[in-house]
Amino acid sequence: TPTWATPRCIMRPEDSRDCTVISSGSYQSSSTVATLSPTDTQVCSPKKQERVKKRVVWGIEVAEELQWKGWELGKETSRSLVLRNLTLKIQRMKYRPPKTKFFFTVIPQPIFLSPGIAFTLPIVFRPLEEKEYTDQLWFEKEEGVFSVDLRATLPCHKLVCPPRLMLPMCAVGDTVEAGFCLNNVGDLPTFFAWEFASPFQILPATGLLEPGLACRVKVTFQPHIAVIHEVQATCWYGEGSRQKSSIQLHAVAKCAQLLVSIRHKQAGDQDTESSQKLLHFGSVAVGCSAERQIKLCNPSAVNAPFKIEMATDMLVKDQAFSCSMAQGIIPPGQKKYVSVFFHPKTLDNRAVDYFSIIPSGGASQTLLQAVGFSTGPAVSLQHYCVNFSWVNLGERSEQTLWIENQADCTAHFQFAIDCKESVFSIRPHFGSLVGKDRMTLRCTFQPTHPIICFRRVACLVHHQDPLFLDLIGTCHSDSTKPVILTPQHLTFYRTHLARGLTLYPPDILTAMLKERTLQRDSNGTLMLPPEGPKAPQHPNIPPMMEYFFDGTRDTAIFPPPVSVEPAEVDFGGCPGPEAPAPVPLCLRNHTKGKITVAWTRRSGCPFWVTPETFCVPPLKSMAMHLHFQPPGPHGLYAVELEAFAVYQVLQSYHNIEEDCTVCSSWCVTVRARGHSYSAALEHHVPQYFLDAPKLFPAVPAGKPSYRSLLLVNKGSMLLTFSLTPNSSSDITLRPTSGLLAPGAHQIFLISTYPKGTSWKQHIFYLEFNFGSQYLKEVSMQSREEPLQLKLDTSKCVFFKPTWVGCSSDSPFTFRNPSRLPLEFEWRISQQHQQTLAVQPSKGLIQPNESLTLTWIFSPLEETKYLFRVWILVWEAGLHPDAKPSATMYYMIRLVGLGITSSLSAETKELDFGNMLVDSRQSRSLVLLNDGNCTLYYRLYLEQHSPEGPNQDPPALQLECCEGSVPPHSQDTVILTACPKRRAQYSWTISYSLLSHRGTWASCGEKQKLCQVSLVAVYPLLSILDACALGGAEGITRKHLRRLFSLDTLNTYLGCDPTPRELTYKVPTQHSVSQIPPVFTPLKLDFNFGAAPLKAPPSVVLLAMKNSGVVPLDWAFLFPSDQKIGLELWAEQIEFDCTELHQMRIEDNRIFSISPKAGSLSPGQEQIVELKYSHLFIGTDRLPVLFKVSHGREILLNFIGVTVKLEQKYVHFTSTIHQFIPVPIGDTLPPQQIYELYNGGSVPVTYEVQTSILSHVQEKNFDHPIFCCLNPKGEIQPGTTAQILWIFSPIEAKTYTVDVPIHIVGWNSALIQFQGVGYDPHVMGDTAPFHNISSWDNSSINARLMIPGQNVFLSQSHITLGNIPVQSKCSRLLFLNNVSKNETVVFAWQPRPLDFGEVSVSPMTGEVAPEETVPFVVTLKTSVHASFYSVDLVCKVYRQELMRQYHRELQQWKDEKLRQETEFTITDRKVEVRKAHEQRWPFITLPPIMNQQSLGRPASWNLQITREDITWPCPQPPMPDILSLGLTARAHSTDYFLDNFFSEFPCHFLHWDLPKRKTPGEESEAPSNQEGPISKQKKQLLVDCLTAIIRGLLEDKNFHDAVNQSLVDQVPYFCQFRNKESARFTAQNTLYLLPTLPLPSSGLEARKGEEQEKDMQGLGKQESGKDTGEKKEGELKGLREEESEEEEELSEEEEGEEEAAEEKGGKRTWPGTKSASNSPQSQPWQWQQDLKVEEQQQDEKEATGRLPAFANLREALLENLIQNILVEASRGEVVLTSRPRIIALPPLSTPRWGPAATRRRLQGPQATYSLVMPVSSPSGLPP
Repeated sequence: TPTWATPRCIMRPEDSRDCTVISSGSYQSSSTVATLSPTDTQVCSPKKQERVKKRVVWGIEVAEELQWKGWELGKETSRSLVLRNLTLKIQRMKYRPPKTKFFFTVIPQPIFLSPGIAFTLPIVFRPLEEKEYTDQLWFEKEEGVFSVDLRATLPCHKLVCPPRLMLPMCAVGDTVEAGFCLNNVGDLPTFFAWEFASPFQILPATGLLEPGLACRVKVTFQPHIAVIHEVQATCWYGEGSRQKSSIQLHAVAKCAQLLVSIRHKQAGDQDTESSQKLLHFGSVAVGCSAERQIKLCNPSAVNAPFKIEMATDMLVKDQAFSCSMAQGIIPPGQKKYVSVFFHPKTLDNRAVDYFSIIPSGGASQTLLQAVGFSTGPAVSLQHYCVNFSWVNLGERSEQTLWIENQADCTAHFQFAIDCKESVFSIRPHFGSLVGKDRMTLRCTFQPTHPIICFRRVACLVHHQDPLFLDLIGTCHSDSTKPVILTPQHLTFYRTHLARGLTLYPPDILTAMLKERTLQRDSNGTLMLPPEGPKAPQHPNIPPMMEYFFDGTRDTAIFPPPVSVEPAEVDFGGCPGPEAPAPVPLCLRNHTKGKITVAWTRRSGCPFWVTPETFCVPPLKSMAMHLHFQPPGPHGLYAVELEAFAVYQVLQSYHNIEEDCTVCSSWCVTVRARGHSYSAALEHHVPQYFLDAPKLFPAVPAGKPSYRSLLLVNKGSMLLTFSLTPNSSSDITLRPTSGLLAPGAHQIFLISTYPKGTSWKQHIFYLEFNFGSQYLKEVSMQSREEPLQLKLDTSKCVFFKPTWVGCSSDSPFTFRNPSRLPLEFEWRISQQHQQTLAVQPSKGLIQPNESLTLTWIFSPLEETKYLFRVWILVWEAGLHPDAKPSATMYYMIRLVGLGITSSLSAETKELDFGNMLVDSRQSRSLVLLNDGNCTLYYRLYLEQHSPEGPNQDPPALQLECCEGSVPPHSQDTVILTACPKRRAQYSWTISYSLLSHRGTWASCGEKQKLCQVSLVAVYPLLSILDACALGGAEGITRKHLRRLFSLDTLNTYLGCDPTPRELTYKVPTQHSVSQIPPVFTPLKLDFNFGAAPLKAPPSVVLLAMKNSGVVPLDWAFLFPSDQKIGLELWAEQIEFDCTELHQMRIEDNRIFSISPKAGSLSPGQEQIVELKYSHLFIGTDRLPVLFKVSHGREILLNFIGVTVKLEQKYVHFTSTIHQFIPVPIGDTLPPQQIYELYNGGSVPVTYEVQTSILSHVQEKNFDHPIFCCLNPKGEIQPGTTAQILWIFSPIEAKTYTVDVPIHIVGWNSALIQFQGVGYDPHVMGDTAPFHNISSWDNSSINARLMIPGQNVFLSQSHITLGNIPVQSKCSRLLFLNNVSKNETVVFAWQPRPLDFGEVSVSPMTGEVAPEETVPFVVTLKTSVHASFYSVDLVCKVYRQELMRQYHRELQQWKDEKLRQETEFTITDRKVEVRKAHEQRWPFITLPPIMNQQSLGRPASWNLQITREDITWPCPQPPMPDILSLGLTARAHSTDYFLDNFFSEFPCHFLHWDLPKRKTPGEESEAPSNQEGPISKQKKQLLVDCLTAIIRGLLEDKNFHDAVNQSLVDQVPYFCQFRNKESARFTAQNTLYLLPTLPLPSSGLEARKGEEQEKDMQGLGKQESGKDTGEKKEGELKGLREEESEEEEELSEEEEGEEEAAEEKGGKRTWPGTKSASNSPQSQPWQWQQDLKVEEQQQDEKEATGRLPAFANLREALLENLIQNILVEASRGEVVLTSRPRIIALPPLSTPRWGPAATRRRLQGPQATYSLVMPVSSPSGLPP
């Protein structure tokens, strides 16, 4: 039995099918992912028991399938099928046994399952052979049948894995992991092997999986490129590995991105978006460390592994910068801070280093340059000379001195003097100074001999050059009084030392001065006479050099006057008790005079020199002994003994004659050390800290290098140190030995002379406490810094091809690998200086710095150039006049090519199009460079229009005027336009090529580049049309335009806004008051008219259109829309009447607008609904601001009047009415219209007082200037009355008259009528009144679509313009139904005119869904010149609603008739025979009653057992109203010919033909003269006819006869027969009038009959029949009139023929031959034929002038044009297509056939006249 491991992931096999595993993976890089062991990778678990999949069928829960596994042959295996009732009712079912014999169950029987009860059905499987078995078990229910599958399977191999595995996104170079489970759902142990492709890895790749176990598989993804990886991994298993199971591995690889920035930026940092950043540390002290941080941000969606690399060519010991992190990972969307440290090691040095931050994949990297300055302490002394003057022997003198550290870092200092063994002492002689600290020093002078004392003490400072302090003092005794030494003597001494005079004693110098061998200079010092002013002065010696070359060694700056040997003495171990042997010393006198030497000895010092005082002759030496006596055992001793030597003559000041000859004393020192430890004892262990550098500072060849070391005694005991002899001989360490007290420190100075450019190692050893076991090895390196530069590897620079006269540059980078700053200079030959330049040509490059300079190539001609230039490198920091000791040369090669090229623009004309004034728009100007060189350009902008002075800022600006375009590429220049006024702008952009050498200077002529234009506009909104609905339905369009001042509004909208209107360019809440301020001077009234209280709201629809060329936003702003919302406590409490009135209007929504705001694109239209609700009696006013964004702002005063019920009210728009101007001398002035609207609920009668007009007539030569044609009339409620006026001026002036208009029973109004008369001969073309109908400004193309309606007209207004009188004008329009499933029925309302006639054909009809119906509007003008303004109304009903209405109406009529004829028999004795009983097929409806009788007897109520229920008459559905406006101006014929002669042929003059009365009409005339018929006779006639009709309805024979007559066909010839045609045919005349061909006439007749039949099929539309009969009568009268004229013409011709026969003899028919063929008859026959032809031509002309013929021709042409336009609208013909030889089939299936077209064009002949073609409605919505 295997041991099962604890599973890490258990996945059921059935859960692993058909799913995608999405793993979160691990966001770890390859460096951090731990390697998993096989036991971790392959984790198996026993498979859980399989769950049976179940389903619910009609409330029965049952398994989908029963499976048998592990069965054996010959054995029965049973499984149980469980059925469970999940419903709340008893389920009944039956089942059928399996079909095969291998599966069987119990005998089928019905199953009854109660709610919640389960039934178990056993099924037995008995196999006979080893194979798979399948069967089904069927169940039957009332709802249907269902089955359960039965399956027995064999053992097999089967591994299941998820079909898809989604791995997390991974960065290139990184690694992510994910896992899934591989399940063995088979019955056998299975060996598997994975097959996969890179970059995926699968572990384990192979394995063995037992049945029922699951294995955890790990997938590793490590991409190398950033793409989407989709790889199919295949798992092979089974016998021979023939079976497979695949999984789709999906992973996305992305390039890691890192954004590098500097945290806490400081001065000097450069954190631009370029690839190189600069991190500046500033100044940092040597030995200290500074930290700066950079921020690494990962903006990508994957982990971002990164590494930070430094320059590899720098010595690790010399690296001043370091990074806290060499590599890491940044999760997605997170950031990490990396510290960069700067720890300088060299004093006064500028350190530069580079860090490369490389993300994984290495696609990009960021270069970080770190820069820092190293500084040291800045220690200084208060004085550099302490003068103790003179003291007596045995006395002590003390002075103070402070030492200061001016730097920020800590400074360690030490004075190189043994204060215990010297006459001078400094307390403290060592210490530390923090930054900006000061310390007081006490200097003491206590001499031991009467002698001159002078000692130059070095103050050693760690990381700083030493300081020097001069200590001077003179000691006097009673017998010896030396010369007192002063600081001036030191000055003389240093000058004499440089001149070599210090080796002579003062007495010799005095003698030489007297002998004039020496002279004095201006400073009083001595000099030799030949030297003169060029006498040498004391040099400025560097402190380090002065310290090391002080004469104690073999080298010295000046030869020492006195020296002692040896300078150091080591006594070693002297345990005692005997004193060690003295060590001999030798003191040499190198001067020319006798000197006196005195050694300083303090009591208690274990070391002393004998003799203590002595004299040494010139150039002689003196032997001495150094003694050592340790005071006790186990001690360490080290001292510095000093002696002062002075010229013997200076021991008495009487010997000195000249003060300038005084010379200071010389101090010689001897270092002695020893210890008293015995050899058997071990010395105490030293505890110290040594700060020793690794490298010597960089120096050029031949110069020494110095460093300082710091030794600190960390122990509690004395510490001695000494330099061992086996140390390197090429270094110098001072001091070489010494003693340190506990806590004290010692500063060493070390120097060396580096030799060679390779690194050399220097090793020296320090021995502590005289123990050889306490050695400290110190290793340092040095080298001569070479004059070296690292240039580009190629050492060759290639320039891009450059335009001749221009310049191109090429970068060149070189690096200073040395540790010294170097100066460089490029040397270019004189002949190439005009062509080649470099920036910078010379400069300084710091150590380890990379410098990029720019080479500039300026070709002078079109050729190839080759240059060789040199760079000279030398040591930096030299004096300008000094010549460098060593230089280095490098040569590079430069190659360039000079060519010619030009610049062009991608678009020669750049059009901004239309822009809003004061708006901003940018366009891109693309500059093209097709040449092979980079072009540098400068752009110039020149404005052409608008011209004239303009104070506005430039309307066009260039983003950049200068730039460059690489070869074969393009550059984009952004042009920004911001016009400040409405105008048309145009500019020219030119360019000139530049040379950027030195300064940008133009080197080419200006060349035109492109043209730029724009049109600055304001938003232009116009009101196309207005329509009144609801309570204002009776207002005509013309009157509505005046009420809403639409013409003035359009005028305002077409003007430019004022600056105050643009205070708020868009709708803004800007006011805190109830009445906001107004910034516009424009005010208009929107007058909704008047209506009674509770009347339907007055609705006005405005059709707005964006007539401009830019999009616009508009808004209607109520006062509340402009108010800023305030808190309740800030609201105003008291309101005036106006504010309260406005608040009431807004609160009750008396005025409402829908929508209140919107946006319109150019050419787009929108319908706005303005509603006025009649809720309160009175006049309502509300100021509404109409705002067009960035445009006009107009204050609209909404005005509405609500009157009481039963109150008269006539709405007068204005008290002034302006007539249309009329020319003087017009004999037939036009009739003009003045409209009155009745806004009340009762009819009113108006009376115009015309008596006032007679006064005007009398004043104008009795000429009727004003004439009212209908001064009295009645106006129905809600309608408009038209008062006709004639204005006839006789002078060119303005006429005015105030006319009272009385409203009977109401008020009166005084209206001022104004008219302008003008002289057309004087004004000429400037008179705008006769060109068009100027009073009608509405657009003919406006289409007013009422919201919610599916039917609209192709045009909502028809403007016929100027037409002659008695003309007939027609327009073809279309009625469109945009509904997809509703058929509509339309009916035009007839509109009678006072003069003229307007008609619509067809008047009624239906429009199918998504179809269009054409109709024709015809205007026949009268004989009077007049203005026409007609509003035609079309009512549109839904056909379904109309049919329902007709059905209900018919039922109502039937019920009404039944109730009128039916009566009830109340006699109970009457027997009812059921055999003959008749039942109504419908239920009896309640009785129809109009009104209950008031005088009904009381007994009637007793007989009625139930209350009567009335059934009201059905009302027709509410129609949709379509309004069509028609305007025209009719002129007299003469006036029209004078002014519109060219348009006269376009009009058809319609002459009404006289009509004959029918016999019926003639018989009616005398009967009407008898008077009215009495009521009794009329009732008698009705009763008789009723009885007759009822009898006919019940007569079956009559019904059969009627049906037979309907079946009989009408004979063909009867359709053309009438009296006139018969009589005309019977005449035996020779000449016939030309008529239309018979087939054509027959066709028209048949067409009329078909149209009549179709119109009769509309049902309940009687108006169509009347119209058809009327037209048929008119055409019949037309034919009769034509026949009469033809008869008269025939009679006249017959008379002329008879006269001709009497003159010339008998005449024959032109087609027959004459009886005589004689030659004399031939000329006569020819004349007769000619005469006949002339007569025929005259007859044709006379026929063409007949009105009947003209009408017929007009009808024919009208039909042709109409048919063509209708076919074009249906798409059957394309009018704009080119002619073709072969006719093409129709473009689309016609929406209606010819019969349907004839049915819609109602009437017998449907003749119309079209004056001008109308645009096809094919572009309208279907």
